[in-house]
Amino acid sequence: MVALAPMVGANAQCTNYTITVGGGFYDIEIDWELVNDLGVTVALGGAPTTQSVCLPDGCYTMYMYDSFGDGWNGGTFVIREQPANTIVSSGTLNNGYLGTQQVSLGGGCGSGNCDTYTLVLTSGSYPTEVSWNLIGGTSIVATGFAPTNMTLCLDTGCYVMQMFDSFGDGWNGATWTLYDAMSAVVQSGTLSSGTIGQATISLDATGPCANSGPVTASDCPDAVNICTNYSFQVDPNGEGSVYEIPPLGSYGNPDYLLGDGMYSPWGSDNYGCLRNDELNSTWMVINIWGGGSLEFTFGGLGTQAGFYDWIMYPYDANTCSAIVNNSVAPVRCNWNEVSYGGTGLASTVPAGGVAGNFEPPLTVATGDQYIICFSNWSSVTTLVPLEFGGTAIVSCDEIVLPIELLDMQAHALEERVNLDWHTASEQGTVRYDVLRSKDLSTWALLGSVPAEGPSLNTTGYSFADRAPIPGTSFYRLDIIDGDDTHAHGPIVSAEWSPPGPFVAPNPSEGVVHIHTGDAHPLALMDVMGHDVPFQVIAKDANNTTVRIDRSGVFLLRVGEGNAMRYVRLLVR
Repeated sequence: MVALAPMVGANAQCTNYTITVGGGFYDIEIDWELVNDLGVTVALGGAPTTQSVCLPDGCYTMYMYDSFGDGWNGGTFVIREQPANTIVSSGTLNNGYLGTQQVSLGGGCGSGNCDTYTLVLTSGSYPTEVSWNLIGGTSIVATGFAPTNMTLCLDTGCYVMQMFDSFGDGWNGATWTLYDAMSAVVQSGTLSSGTIGQATISLDATGPCANSGPVTASDCPDAVNICTNYSFQVDPNGEGSVYEIPPLGSYGNPDYLLGDGMYSPWGSDNYGCLRNDELNSTWMVINIWGGGSLEFTFGGLGTQAGFYDWIMYPYDANTCSAIVNNSVAPVRCNWNEVSYGGTGLASTVPAGGVAGNFEPPLTVATGDQYIICFSNWSSVTTLVPLEFGGTAIVSCDEIVLPIELLDMQAHALEERVNLDWHTASEQGTVRYDVLRSKDLSTWALLGSVPAEGPSLNTTGYSFADRAPIPGTSFYRLDIIDGDDTHAHGPIVSAEWSPPGPFVAPNPSEGVVHIHTGDAHPLALMDVMGHDVPFQVIAKDANNTTVRIDRSGVFLLRVGEGNAMRYVRLLVR
């Protein structure tokens, strides 16, 4: 028999809470139990459910089970303190059959991996207008109204206090203050005016937090830097002062159709870009500190509350005007297929997500920037978590490359593609790895060039791709330092076509010598496209001699696939 705590209580020994579980696609698979620090189950159930419990302060563990073994598929648990209806803990089972999460009630986990703090909000003149969220990473740590006096158990790190006023004139004297366990003030603030504001709180002794992440940025020039995982507020704030997104189907806002077999330039078969134009837009700049494969998700873990359409462009000082002038193409975009499960870039669709909401990862280089216009098509007012993944690193920290790279160029020649680059200075660089890609996603190492060594003078380098691939290829440098760290250099491209086969004599009397190189087989066609027979009379590794027994104008084909080449041939 499992001992359960009383479901309702009003004495001074416990606090009333509600536990809400469910909201996913397969709630029937969900079971859970909340266990105290003595190992006693104080609440349990399935989903969907909302239970009322009265629990003493303490450190609890939420055990999450899924009978199918694929996680909760968008389902969550939320524990709220009553009667204020304040969220004190929430979470989900991302995948598998079993997961656990620590739940601190009344600061009861303060002796573990978090420290006790007290958050106090005063009333001000109009407390019914005041609400707030305390965000840690992409999670809501606590939320509520005014007045509030709440005990929290917080890990070290960066937090954001988001402040909201329903009337739009600020908090009218209400303030928030965060105290540590010794009752010393950590930080305080208020919403001076308007509807939405935020403040960054550092609980990390290593230094202050970057004030990153948008609240609402409705025009491209107002875009806010994103430096790490962040949650931002969206609301029906219109398209801003300037209507910037080009018309649907244009160069800057292309249109695709789901399932039509016509793929986007980055390889997906989803709907294209902002099909409903720019609605309730939030603009943000993604800063790449370390190159690699960039992945991200808006509204993951079942938090998506509407259609989150978005479009993403490469960013520099001229991008905003280029977007308005329809002269820059997006690198990724998505018009959501569904309004749940999250959206973004992913190599594998996250649990609870739908493939039509996700695009392939983007290969990025150190120092790159990208701008995203996030369109809140459903006009919801909600918190949108933005979480990054993949191998790329998103940060606003200063980027220090071991070299000062002046330029890099790619030149397509007859038999090869030449790469040339120049450095103004080098310090600690040991070599340059040269990589090639056809899709900006998968990169192959072609070779390496040793660095000249420490220098403050201009140094030139070159590398030849002696086996180029027909069509457009992209080339990138990986700059390898002495401690084996590396950074990505710029990406350049070249369009290469194989030279036509050498044929002599042309015109001929019927005997033709063909320099084929490694390419084979041969084919001969007349002007109607019909095959013409010929006789091979001599052949070695790179040359073939043929006899053609009829006169006319023919098309000689050498090779096959991407290596296919043609030459016009006249036989008298």
